[in-house]
Amino acid sequence: MNVSQDEQRQGILGLVRERFRYGLVLRTVLRVLGSRGIEIIPYFVTQESLKEGIAPSLDQGLGPVVTCLLSPAEIDEILAHPEGKTMGSKETLLGERCFCFGLKLNGEVAACTWCNVHRCHSELDSFALKENEAYLCSAVTLMAHRGRNVAPLLRYELYRYLNQMGRTDFYSITEYFNAPARKFKEKLGARQLKLGLHIRLFSRWKRNITLRRYRT
Repeated sequence: MNVSQDEQRQGILGLVRERFRYGLVLRTVLRVLGSRGIEIIPYFVTQESLKEGIAPSLDQGLGPVVTCLLSPAEIDEILAHPEGKTMGSKETLLGERCFCFGLKLNGEVAACTWCNVHRCHSELDSFALKENEAYLCSAVTLMAHRGRNVAPLLRYELYRYLNQMGRTDFYSITEYFNAPARKFKEKLGARQLKLGLHIRLFSRWKRNITLRRYRT
């Protein structure tokens, strides 16, 4: 039986729609379960590293760019900002001995990210780090500076800073349904190491399950 090009296109579009619909349904189901105390989060453990090449460039005319460790006062200011609250608890981050690395434009913090050189401390997954490794987490770019290539430049400069410390292999956690974060990691050349599943029942029992390991 011959199949016309129109029928082939319709078949492909139907498949895409089904997959898209399935993803939306699954996200809705997980959201409903979460509201009832059953937290199920699929996630990736990804590996990043400094790639040789030209550093990402910002839009011209943004003024002087500085990347550095943020001071306690700057950390307090960014965490008090409505957009900075998504980074989590200051007590937890400092308790894990993390440091905060930021990018400033005209003397003001435009973006920052936290880094742990002792262990991956995510609730979704946790593991100890070797002397050449680091865990990158809790990044934020303030809305006023988005779309200007700030986040890739911050990441690149953090890689360089960590390389100077002897850290060459970097890990991060990406939720499966966080499409913007996954695309951002892909642009950085990050590799998926593991697909995992985090399960928490009524804040009394939790487990992280490895669903798949990828070839390195």
